[in-house]
Amino acid sequence: MHRLRRILLAATVSVPCAFTGAAPLAAQPWITRHQDAAWVGAFMDEPVTERLALWFDGSWRRMDLGAAPQQLLLRPGVQYTLARGVRVGGGYGYIATAPYGSLPIADPTREHRTWQQLSLSHTAGRVGFSHRYRLEQRWISPLLRTGAGDARELGDATYQNRFRYMGRAQTELTGARVQGRPMLLFVWDELLMPIGGATSLFTLGQNRLTGGVGIPVSARVRAEVGYMNLYNAFAARRANEVNHTLWVSWHWTGK
Repeated sequence: MHRLRRILLAATVSVPCAFTGAAPLAAQPWITRHQDAAWVGAFMDEPVTERLALWFDGSWRRMDLGAAPQQLLLRPGVQYTLARGVRVGGGYGYIATAPYGSLPIADPTREHRTWQQLSLSHTAGRVGFSHRYRLEQRWISPLLRTGAGDARELGDATYQNRFRYMGRAQTELTGARVQGRPMLLFVWDELLMPIGGATSLFTLGQNRLTGGVGIPVSARVRAEVGYMNLYNAFAARRANEVNHTLWVSWHWTGK
């Protein structure tokens, strides 16, 4: 009986480690850090034909509610409407990331990215729903010190794949209007899941849960203000961060 219990205990520890490549949890406890951040974004969706539209989004991301640098993201692309509520798209992304927070990366990085996505939207009563499925191909290079002061040079790129899903729900706020246009109440959640790597399986890299209000500026422009709870996992270091983030964004829709 004692031997059987030892075998079962060994299997309980070793089977998860075989899939993740990690040491037993008791030997390597996870570390969690809570931090404050602020993200300011801009989004543009401009039709050029009945079905084809230009897309752009950019994000200026800071830690300590704006006091320290985190990341700059620029992401142009195109979208094509297949049918009402169904769009496909793709494009390019450039991302510059600085070491930040209490779990900093060793060196700043520069990333070039290609992406493809499928977007679906529908309504149920007074609530609008949208779903976005995105694949990303990522080339990430560190900015390495050259030994001469603060001079740095671009290191070799590593290649990664990632899958993302975002679901969003929004509704008009009854009685809350700006310049005669209704304000919105929204909530969305996005999962970011690396593909491949050491596990060759889906793993959870980030989760972004966000809620807030949309404020109409004009017939085509909307501002959004909200709170994002961003969970970011660093599996190799058995650590994660929870960034309590002020979310401010500007949205231009050409139709």
